[in-house]
Amino acid sequence: MQFRTATADDADRILRFWQESGASMEPTDRVDELRRVVTNPAAALVLAVVEGEIIGTLLGTFDGWRGNMYRLVVHPGRRREGIARRLVRNVEQIFVEWGVRRITVLIDVDRPWAVEC
Repeated sequence: MQFRTATADDADRILRFWQESGASMEPTDRVDELRRVVTNPAAALVLAVVEGEIIGTLLGTFDGWRGNMYRLVVHPGRRREGIARRLVRNVEQIFVEWGVRRITVLIDVDRPWAVEC
């Protein structure tokens, strides 16, 4: 498994992955918006990739005050393998490099797998 930061070229694949994985989709979940996010220097969309296939994502952003985590999505067939934990650790490391000292996380409570322990 590889962890890497997404590029603008990944936008179509990421959106398709989110849809297929049951992530909440919003009106701003469009290719052009996603490309804008991944090219923003205050954002890092980390991908977990196996054999060229995206199996997980986590978006970390920094607003100058807090680090924010969004879009933690793991492929349904790969959940409970520690992938989410590794994505969080990757984004936390980026936050350390950016000087982030506080972190907030958004969780979709209408997705049962997002709130299970």
